Amino acid sequence: MAGVFVGGSNITIGEGTFINRDCFIDNFAPVTIGDRCSLGMGVMIITSEHHLGGHDQRASVEPAGRPVVIGSGCWIGARAVILPGVSIKDGCVIGAGAVVVADTESDGMYAGTPAVRVKDLDAG
Repeated sequence: MAGVFVGGSNITIGEGTFINRDCFIDNFAPVTIGDRCSLGMGVMIITSEHHLGGHDQRASVEPAGRPVVIGSGCWIGARAVILPGVSIKDGCVIGAGAVVVADTESDGMYAGTPAVRVKDLDAG
């Protein structure tokens, strides 16, 4: 859709996946999105980060990156933020506005800041 930003070629998008408008995918490190996923408007997938520097400059000059993996069948709600190094397992729903800071387990609904599992979803 219109306004989608992808930072480079270090990305794999599965079959049947839909990426809505104004999504931002910073793929400084690899990004993998599985089959049949839906990303809502304004989703941010961030792989780049900076090491914590000293008093004079907290964001170090040298960027670093950790990959992000989104499994198949996931639904990522509008304006959700996926931080570096996170793996979202198959069949998950990430609520609108959630900030995912840690790996998820399959077939769960995650919401909040930081995102936590709020509901088990049918695995069938």
